[in-house]
Order: sequence, then structure tokens, then C-alpha cells
Amino acid sequence: MDNKNHIIIINASPRKNKNCASVIKNITKKFEHNNIKYEVVNIYKMNIDYCTACGYCEKTGKCVIKDNMTPLYNDFDNSKGTIVVSPMFFQSISTKLKTVVDRTQAFYSSKYILKKPSIDTKKERRGMFIAIGGQPEYENQFLGGQLVMDLFFKSINTKLIKNLYMSNSDKVSYDENKEFQSRLDESIDNYIKEIKLI
Repeated sequence: MDNKNHIIIINASPRKNKNCASVIKNITKKFEHNNIKYEVVNIYKMNIDYCTACGYCEKTGKCVIKDNMTPLYNDFDNSKGTIVVSPMFFQSISTKLKTVVDRTQAFYSSKYILKKPSIDTKKERRGMFIAIGGQPEYENQFLGGQLVMDLFFKSINTKLIKNLYMSNSDKVSYDENKEFQSRLDESIDNYIKEIKLI
């Protein structure tokens, strides 16, 4: 994809036309209204294999596996930011998203082991994590996913500026949840302001 200085929007849901898709539709409308370039990446349509902890990236700063993840490394490097929208499975992110996160070990190794970053560490980028939980709100409902995503955004050298959570989606969908829609609108407006400053 040609997304230099675009925003990458990761759809981490395996389900079509459900809550995550509705959230992304709202985001893209706002981006288009504000002339923000973006690319939606539907990772469940992509061939992305699991990290095998082979150690290749610790020696080279790159991943030995060649699949649909390969161009994403350049996309993250060239991007102006990344927004991740994921359902919650067993108090964490979706399986495919965790696979993407694990594969950014190549960035981590290049920066912290080899001290030769394969991503531009001087470029400013902004991130957002949006998670949708099916159950009613409870303590630490999103903590597992947040811990993983904190490391992901560090790996891709992107400043995480907002975490946004929606609970009880099994009973109240995004399209019916006016309160969350309002919070999302405000969060995206603030995100756009940040993006325009860098």
C-alpha cells in the first residue's frame, strides 16, 4: 500500500460488519472530512504467520518470514500513526492481532538488541487503541489487551495517546451505544488535532 504519512487503521476483528467495522466506518468518515489520508488493514484477510522465536531478527533486525507482514514493516515506518480496533477475547486482543504484535519483534530486536533501528526512531507518530468487550463493564476488563498494546506501540515507535474501551457490546451494539459514539467522536477529533501538529 502507498501510505507514506497516512494513518494505518487496523481492523483486528474476524467478524464482518459488526462493532469494530462500525467504529472504523465512523473514524474514516471523520478522516475524509478532515482530509486525513488513511488505509484500513483487515488483518484477518491477510496471510500473516506466527513468530517462531527463531532468533533471526536478533542477528539481522529483520524477520525471516516472508508473507503479508513483510510490507507492513515499511508501512509502519512510513506512517504518521496507527489506530488499532480490536474485539476482546479472554481479556486480551484478538488472535490475529497478537500475531501481528509478535512479529514486530523484528523492530524490537533492531532497536534494543542490535542498536541499529530498522524503523525511523526520530519520526513522530501517534497511536490509539480501541477495544470492544462483549460483557458488561468490570474491573480490569481491558487490562490484558492494554499491556500487550503498550508494547506494540513502543515497538512501532508510535506514541500511544488514547485508549478507548466499549463494554457490553453483546447487549448494546456500537450503533445503539450513543454514549460510546460520543466518546469516540471526541477522541478522534483530538487525534486529528494531534496528527495535524506533526
